[in-house]
Formats: sequence, structure tokens, C-alpha cells
Amino acid sequence: MDNASITLTKTMLDKAIIDANASVRQFALAVYVDYDAMISGEKHTRPAQWLDGKDTVINFYRTNNNRADRRISIKGIKAHAEIGNTILIGLSDSNTIILEVI
Repeated sequence: MDNASITLTKTMLDKAIIDANASVRQFALAVYVDYDAMISGEKHTRPAQWLDGKDTVINFYRTNNNRADRRISIKGIKAHAEIGNTILIGLSDSNTIILEVI
């Protein structure tokens, strides 16, 4: 399975609004989150870990509006990344979600 990748913009960091792009939606299936089966307002939280070993959580969710946009949020992202960085989201050999900033 490939990693998901998100290149961060100012809005993503300032407002913590990150659209779940195709790679994120595909990755989510590996951690038993199916955006297509979710309803508006539904959220699934998964434990994760930054590459430096710090624990965090990832929320996979559908917005609570008419469009039910598919989104992702990562706790503590501002402390680890800047505008223009890319976040890689993958699974370790022990099935832990690992976040890497490049």
C-alpha cells in the first residue's frame, strides 16, 4: 500500500481544514475508514505517531453540512510542519500510523 501525501497550505495549518485527497481516502481504507460509507458529521479517530516518536491522533471525518466534505485533521500538526511541507502518512510494520514531514 502506498503512503498518503498532503502538501500543506496556509489555510490547512491556520484553520486545520485539510481535504482528504485521493491518497488519503485510499489510505483510510487500510485503517478501516471508508469515506464513502460515512454520513455527514461522522468522525473516526485513529492513534498515530510522528516519525520522531511523539504520539498524536488523526481524525478522518465528513463535515456536518449539505456537501459532507471529506476531511482529515492531525493533532499537533503546527508543531511539526510548515506551509509547503508535505506530510506522508503510512503504516509501520506493526500497523501503527506513522507521520513524516518532508
